[in-house]
Amino acid sequence: MAGGVLFRDGVGDIGWLEKGLRECSQKGCLQIILGLLSMPGLEVPGDQPRENERKVGAVKRTLHTIFGQGLIARNWYKSPEGDGRFPLDEALGLVDGHTPMLAGLVCRCSSSSPFGQAARDLSAYTGLEIEGRQFQRLATRVGPMVESFLRTANGPATETPPRVYVLMDGTGAPLRHEELAFRKGKSKDGKAQTHEVKVAAIFTEHPRPSQEPWRDLDSTTYVATDQRCQAFGTMVRAEYFRRFKNVPETIVIGDAADWIRNAADINFPGALRIVDWHHGAQHVASLAELVHPRNSPAWSRLRKKWTGKLWNGKIDALVSAARHAFPEYMAKEGEKALDYFIKNRQAMRYDLFRAQGLFIGSGVVEAACKTLVGQRFKCSGMHWSQRGLSHLLSIRTAICSNRYDDFWSWQMLHSIAA
Repeated sequence: MAGGVLFRDGVGDIGWLEKGLRECSQKGCLQIILGLLSMPGLEVPGDQPRENERKVGAVKRTLHTIFGQGLIARNWYKSPEGDGRFPLDEALGLVDGHTPMLAGLVCRCSSSSPFGQAARDLSAYTGLEIEGRQFQRLATRVGPMVESFLRTANGPATETPPRVYVLMDGTGAPLRHEELAFRKGKSKDGKAQTHEVKVAAIFTEHPRPSQEPWRDLDSTTYVATDQRCQAFGTMVRAEYFRRFKNVPETIVIGDAADWIRNAADINFPGALRIVDWHHGAQHVASLAELVHPRNSPAWSRLRKKWTGKLWNGKIDALVSAARHAFPEYMAKEGEKALDYFIKNRQAMRYDLFRAQGLFIGSGVVEAACKTLVGQRFKCSGMHWSQRGLSHLLSIRTAICSNRYDDFWSWQMLHSIAA
């Protein structure tokens, strides 16, 4: 038939042919899968009654695969409590009737685009028609499993790099108004507008003498959670020891927030802590504003002069110069601003850090806040439930850390063991 159409109409757009062949091949592959899983005498692990269970018998249920969906009968066992199980589903590792490959594809799409758009994209790429709300359901089911995987030590650590960086930062994600109703925030009315997500980026470096620091290719993994500081710090430490066999030279970089300093002190007590250079320079600009109006020529000159002191690690000289420059009526506010530099003096020795060939900026984790969190969770009009945010965040973190495929292998082994 296709040949006849081509002879009749000539060669042109063959999209109709490609679509038809795809549909035919998908139907054929689906029938093969359904046929193989329906073979008489097929051995299915766990396909016998457990204690106090009753075998109900074969029940037809829909199986969703990457080739489409179809009905297949599988044995169902019912417990006295009324719960039931399908051994075939357990053996296949199905998630709400979806094969791991299809569930993984759906959740991967969900992690990149709003659920409705993800459904349209999947349809365009594969020809499969799945409702957008099913994308959300699967993400809700798979998310906790991914979180469990990310928090589980998977085998002995193998990496032995000479230098590791741990960068930490935080960003806000919008929750539904009712979930933020009684939370304190930084807005003018004192109410929270977002829920904080803490992010860490861990990567390695092999120092090269006399050359700028360079992040090792594909060495970055991430930790992201909406949990509190203590839990976050524990997660970051666990990811560190999951990867690294030895305890390499470790550098922790972030802004000067108390929670980052505490997380570094508790979880990486031997690490060198560096305050992100750009945050320090921003504080210098604010410091100069206590002396001259921002953006005035005098402010620009003073900011440049004091930034030079910061760049060269001369914190004591910067503090002394600022104290002498503050107008008397700004002395109290000036001392408060200087406390930032005094508390973080050791973490601002930028001349020494540069001489050692170290990174002094937290750009990698700031970029992660934008890509890992912002691009998916902070789009216009979005308001998440904390539960939905947490589940999808785990999936997105695994994908960005190149551990998503490892998760599905782990999940399959976990299902078989159970």
